[in-house]
Amino acid sequence: MDFIRRAWLFTKAKIGRTILLIVAFSAILIFVLSGLIINSAANVSIDNAKKSAGATVSLSVNIQNVIKEAQNSATSSSSSSSSSDTAEAGKRFNIDLPTISETTAEKIAKLDGVKSASFTYQAQASASSGIEKVSTSSSSSSSSTDTQAAGGFGGREGGMGGASQEDFTISGTNDLAASKSFTDSYKISSGRAIKASDEGTNNVVIESTLASQNSLKVGSTFTIKDSNDKTYKMTVVGIYTTTSSSTESSIQYMNTMYTALSVANSIKGTTGKVSNATYSMENPAQADTFVKAANKLVNDSNFQVSKNVKSSLNNVASFARNIVLIVAIAGAIILALIVMLMVRERRFEIGVLMSLGESKLKIIGQFFFELFMVMIVSVGIASAAGNVVGNVVGQQLLKQETTQTTASTSNMQGAPGANGGKTEGQRPSGNAGGFMGRAGGAIGFGQSASEAEALEKLNIKTSVSEILLLVAIAILITLIAVGLASIGILRLNPKQVLTN
Repeated sequence: MDFIRRAWLFTKAKIGRTILLIVAFSAILIFVLSGLIINSAANVSIDNAKKSAGATVSLSVNIQNVIKEAQNSATSSSSSSSSSDTAEAGKRFNIDLPTISETTAEKIAKLDGVKSASFTYQAQASASSGIEKVSTSSSSSSSSTDTQAAGGFGGREGGMGGASQEDFTISGTNDLAASKSFTDSYKISSGRAIKASDEGTNNVVIESTLASQNSLKVGSTFTIKDSNDKTYKMTVVGIYTTTSSSTESSIQYMNTMYTALSVANSIKGTTGKVSNATYSMENPAQADTFVKAANKLVNDSNFQVSKNVKSSLNNVASFARNIVLIVAIAGAIILALIVMLMVRERRFEIGVLMSLGESKLKIIGQFFFELFMVMIVSVGIASAAGNVVGNVVGQQLLKQETTQTTASTSNMQGAPGANGGKTEGQRPSGNAGGFMGRAGGAIGFGQSASEAEALEKLNIKTSVSEILLLVAIAILITLIAVGLASIGILRLNPKQVLTN
């Protein structure tokens, strides 16, 4: 075991070089450990968010397929029209978001593992008697401008950029209390929410400011009308208001009414249709299996069933894994270069040892133990500093991802008719009839308040499993570094070394 003693003596004798190696190795291992604990913390936070908010699966419009079909339709129609018609068709095309049968949505709700299901279907209506919409002082003066803007790209309800001129958004639902997009931002201040037993009735839940402006309360009635001037006598069964977690930045949500699905279907001239459905899972682990089974039931390329993914933390976890991989590879290469330089400077020592009968394997073992002792100290330093660096890097990454997600959601909310980007498509909006308004819910931007609370901070903490994994990676780096440097040693012979 003389090679181990020689490794110890050399390490003590070359204390300056040893310290430099410790600093370099520690820096490498600190970033490796940071990546490991950030990845672990992100995964734990995702699991906590699922437990806190409950895993949800959404049935929504596959907006990419719908747009592609609309573009193909516009292209084919333009090729068969006159040159003047072609120019016009090339500028605009209409997109009508499809609907899915309520029967299909209910079949999905009966699959194993579903805790609750919330269906959505939106329509537009105008005031008839007993009610007026909430509006700003500039609403009347801008109406002519809005009318002209509404005829832009799309030109009618469902068209890209088309703005609805009706007074109210009618958001049909089978169970308002089960809609997280509603409960996360609003609460029932008087009366009750819409439930399944309201199907076939004209019961409605309205916003508190709208109720106050029109002197309405639970039990009051008013009349609205659809685009064909058919009237509906509505009975107020509940009044809602915003909560402290609401992110509303305009008054448009005040003109949203919640009714049974039958009312929204009647106003739209359809029967038994839904545009979005959200299913809360009893066990988050069953979500993947549920998605596969649900997609088979839908069997429609214009719709998709998908999990609501915590994209911010998924991106952080992915980045952390990349940190571990890249730093480990780079660290092995850097240390290999350092050891190679050490070997080059110690050629005479190697030649003397080989001439005295020391095997090449023991010489390589000496270099390994020299670096191994440095590794032990570096692991200790990295373990002490890993939490600090991991917290700084992890929170910065999460902050950046959250900011990007918020900016994307804000852009969607700022679009004409945007509904605030709720996954379930039930975020109130005054002009949600346009393409962007309904597509916002279909695409599934944003996250609920309970999810955001669970995801807002990474719990960075070094555990025994991360330390053990760090030691394994450090040993692997050491072996690779010494192995690469030993290639030159294996090719040497005593006479050649001493002669040179």
